[in-house]
Amino acid sequence: MNKTDYRSKKVMLLGCFSAACLSLIIILFSTYSMNKVRIESDFISQRILPSKIFTLEILTSLINQETGIRAYIISENKVFLEPYYSESIGIQKYYNSLNKLKEVGLNNDTINRIDKQRQYIQRFFYQQILLVESGESDQAKLNLTKGKKLVDEFRVTDNILLNDINSQINSSSNKVIKTQRIHKYLLAFLGVILIACNCIFINCIWNCMHKQIKKKDEVNEDLQKVLTSQEEYITSISHELKTPLNVILSAAQLLDMYSDSGLLYENKKSTIKHIDSIKQNAYRLSKFINNIIDLSRIESGIFKLNLSNNNIVEIVEDMVIAVTEFTKSRGLNIIFDTDVEEKIIACDPEKVDKVVLNIISNAIKFSSDGGQIFVNIKNDIEFVEISVEDNGIGIDTKYFNSIFNKYSQIDKSLSRNAEGTGVGLTLVKSIVELSGGSINVESELGIGSKFTVRFPSKQVLNEKIQSNNAMRNEKQNVKVEFSDVY
Repeated sequence: MNKTDYRSKKVMLLGCFSAACLSLIIILFSTYSMNKVRIESDFISQRILPSKIFTLEILTSLINQETGIRAYIISENKVFLEPYYSESIGIQKYYNSLNKLKEVGLNNDTINRIDKQRQYIQRFFYQQILLVESGESDQAKLNLTKGKKLVDEFRVTDNILLNDINSQINSSSNKVIKTQRIHKYLLAFLGVILIACNCIFINCIWNCMHKQIKKKDEVNEDLQKVLTSQEEYITSISHELKTPLNVILSAAQLLDMYSDSGLLYENKKSTIKHIDSIKQNAYRLSKFINNIIDLSRIESGIFKLNLSNNNIVEIVEDMVIAVTEFTKSRGLNIIFDTDVEEKIIACDPEKVDKVVLNIISNAIKFSSDGGQIFVNIKNDIEFVEISVEDNGIGIDTKYFNSIFNKYSQIDKSLSRNAEGTGVGLTLVKSIVELSGGSINVESELGIGSKFTVRFPSKQVLNEKIQSNNAMRNEKQNVKVEFSDVY
């Protein structure tokens, strides 16, 4: 072997060794950079973002507790204490989870202050309950403003912590972006040196890493959307609670003034008007609280349907008859049609009432004077279809999925024309799906909407057919479900 061949072979071996070393370096460096970016992304999605969720959940739970206790003090009905007891366990769990995240760099003083405020608020809530139980309801009512003030102060501290968390998210995101940029240039430099096969190999590694980072970013974006929806939902809940309570309080103060001055009889028409206003807003508040409680039960897995064999056609027809007078007062015409006179299925009559009334209520809200609402029943072998169609303003197709979402509303402004929190359709969908059915919507802007509910055509074995007139108060249900229709 001559010197030239030896040198060529030596150069080849050196080139192969160098290429192998560079390939190994690229593999090791790519793995390192991918893991580093993954760790930074995991830090955001698994450590920082959960802490933001925990703070919002604590605030939501306190608002639910304050709402329940406020309703309990006003009505002295212990059923309204259910959110207080159910949320107490959740608050402690959320705080314990939040407390474990101090090592991520959150302000420990703020977390400790949140805990002190939380403990003080819950002691105050407990004292309010004791006041009512000991017969000092008047004192408890005087303390309602203090309870709201305590929750508002907690919200301020909670916002401080949220700002700290957002700063952590921005800082970590910038680190990820900076790491990506540096590693990209280094990998590009090494890729130029390597042969085509190594460039392809590098490209494969980079594509794999890029997909993982993109997936992490998508997850982070989805979490951010959920958090934004929750914040909007909390704002909407506050509005829905304050509006009827303010109306009730104002009307009660006017009646109290008439009573003190002996002018109740002289202001008879005004007195009746204020009493009707109190009843209307009490129904509205009752509907809202009942919907929230039912949703909480569904999410907790403790919501049950009392199934019995019933004539679904009679149930729906009775409900249409019950709302006919109301729809006429709104300048609307409601029409009922069915292709079957009797259809016995296993269902919960009260829940079917709730489903039908809620959909009809939405149709009334978004229909103009002179409009028509069509309620139709179609019999299928396996399912019974109940449809409610209107010729109102309609819904854009891009909102078809979000209208059933608990944390979404088409119109998020507090000055929207139709009142409501978007809870109703969420509850309707949950009840229908628990019954083994489904719900879908067809709509076109400016033409109208059609909601179709499908219940399975099954029956309860060894069960007698129930009469629709037993233990059901259609008029009362209509008053409650239509309380937010003006």
